[in-house]
Parts: sequence; structure tokens; C-alpha cells
Amino acid sequence: MSDGSTTGISVILPCLNEEASLGQVIENARAGVARLGLAEDILVVDNGSTDRSAQVAHEHGARVVSEPHRGYGAALRKGFDNARYDFMVMADADLTYDLSALEVVADPLLKGQADFVIGNRMDGIQPGAMPRLHRYLGNPVLSAILRFLFRSNAVHDAHCGLRAITREAYKRLQCVTTGMEFASEMVIRAIRCKLRIAERPIRYHQRVGISKLHSFHDGWRHLRFMILHSPTLLLLVPGIVGWLVGLVISLPLAFGPLLVRGRLVDIHCMLIGGVLNIVSLQIITIGLLAKAYGHLSGLHADVIIAWFYRWFTFEKASLLAALMIGVGLALTFWILAQWLISGFGALNQQRLLFFAMICLVNGVQIGAASFLFSIMALPRHIDRLPAAVENTGITDT
Repeated sequence: MSDGSTTGISVILPCLNEEASLGQVIENARAGVARLGLAEDILVVDNGSTDRSAQVAHEHGARVVSEPHRGYGAALRKGFDNARYDFMVMADADLTYDLSALEVVADPLLKGQADFVIGNRMDGIQPGAMPRLHRYLGNPVLSAILRFLFRSNAVHDAHCGLRAITREAYKRLQCVTTGMEFASEMVIRAIRCKLRIAERPIRYHQRVGISKLHSFHDGWRHLRFMILHSPTLLLLVPGIVGWLVGLVISLPLAFGPLLVRGRLVDIHCMLIGGVLNIVSLQIITIGLLAKAYGHLSGLHADVIIAWFYRWFTFEKASLLAALMIGVGLALTFWILAQWLISGFGALNQQRLLFFAMICLVNGVQIGAASFLFSIMALPRHIDRLPAAVENTGITDT
């Protein structure tokens, strides 16, 4: 929809039943663009409203496009794809943001100082505008986790809905989500694409109408999305460390107790080490599968997973799994043979038998994980899910 011009601003307003506030939001946006002396393009994305939102938008001179797929991200993606100008501002349609002052986020783009600008509400929250849970726990914690996982100090209010971005920068993001995760995806992709990110303080007002947010459900979705994009720090590193520590504890104790600085270390420590080893391998598997999903679905390119698929094939992983299962079975049968030779008498091979079980479980886990990895990489040419399973995923309804 772009005419290739950079002499105007497109203001994108995702809308779901916002008739009470939408008219004023459009007029504020018009005033904000006029203050900059630029051409306006106010675009309302109707995301399945059942009230008069679309009519109100038309009455106030805004363009209206419909997005039947329900979701915050779906609506915004439709808006960005249909924007006329190369400078684009997104905001909510509930009067929480004063768009008559949109130059706060638009100026850094217009002056060439940034590619992506996001508002920071935290010092400008008006009375009653944000629940205490969101203000003092949810938003600060999720924003801090994002900064830690992606090693960037650029954003301190990662879920602010007032943002500005150039068309070129938005195309580089290649966002794919359709739900509330879109807010996190934009920031994460901006960091990974090394966009010039600017943050500007803004005022956050009490909304008009009923909030669409679900605190814990939406918070978990944002956290899950961040983990999916950065499982290395949260899963792989702790998993690898735990697996190695568990192995270092269990392997020596498989052949008898140890004396460490005058203290006897026996089978109890081996049990702890073995369980740590098994649990850690499960964590490693989950981390690798998360990275594989992100890589194969196009969320982000992952060099580790690309290397795995090139060099650590299903056949090689199966051989490793078979080797570990073989070691476990060999030790188990050797112990059974010793018991048989002794005439089924007393048997004191708990340590070695437990180590055999560790090998067996590790082998089975590696084999099962490699099978799932190989299935995930199979060619897929399904443009649309069958009707029977289309609505089985997480939706925004």
C-alpha cells in the first residue's frame, strides 16, 4: 500500500469494540500529525468488532481495514502492511496514549536519530491507569528479563503500545506472531537486527472501555515467547552444567564409596547425582527443541541448530543413543549373570546397577529427542490447517 513517500505519517490503530473512545483517538492522532506539518494516514484495523467501531472510524475520516484473524499482532501486522507512508506510529484505540503528542515518538524517526522508537510509561502513569500488579511487578520484571536474556539495556517498558518505526526497519523485523506476543517480538527482533532503538518518556492515561488484557495469561505468553527466543541461558547452559555435574558425581561412585577429606561419600550422593544427570538431560532436550522450533518456524535463525542439523544427524544421534543403551544393558546383564552365578544369593551391586539405569535413561532420551528433531525438520507444504485441528492452539478470543 505504500506510495513510496516519506512525507507523511501512518497512524495504525488496532481496534476491537472501541466505539466509545475511537473517535477521540482519531481526532487526537490527526492533531498530532498536523503539528508535525505532515500528511496524515490514520488507519483503523477492525479486528472483529461487534459494536459501531468501524462506523465511528469512517465518520471521523479514518481508513478502515478488516482483519478477521483475532489477535493484537494480527491486527497490527495488517495495519503495517496497509500503511501508506514510510513513517508508521502504532497505538491503542482506548485513549491510554495521547496521540496529539505523537511527535514524542515520531521525532527521532523524522530526524534520522532512530529506526524504532518505543514509549516508556513507567514515570508517567496517571492515577488509576495501570493496575499495581502490572506497574510494580509484571511489566518491570518482564522488561528486566528481556534486557537480561537479550543483553540490551535499550528498553525499560517492553510492553508499551505507543511505538514508531520506519517501513524499512519493520520489514527487517519479519515478525510472525499474531497474539499479544507481538509486542515482545518487535523488541526482540529489533535488538537482534541491531536497529537503532530509542525510548521516550510518555504519559499513560486511564483507558476508556473494558480492558482486553488477562494479567497472568498474557504475562505467561510474553515470558514463554522470550524463553523460546533465548533458551540458551535459561535451559541449555544450566542443563549442560547439571548433566556434567551429575555425571562427575555418579561415575566414580558406581565402583564404590569415596573418601573425600575424611568424609565418606556413598550411594546417597550417587542417587542425587544420577537424578541430577537425568533431569538435566531433559532440560537440555527441551532447550534444544525450543531452539529448533524457533529456527524451523522462522522466528529466528539459530546457528547452533543449523550446525546440529548439518552434522548431528538422526542417524548419528541414534548411534549415540544405541551405544548408551548398549552400555546400560551390558552392565545390567553382567550384574544379573553375577547373581545367577552366585546361586541367586546376596547381591551388592546397587551402585553399578544404578549407573546402568542412568545410561539406559540417557540413551532413551537422546534417541527419542533425535526422532522428534528429525520429524520437525520434515518438509512442510501445508498452507492451512485442517478444519478439525485449526482451533486447537492458543488463540486471542
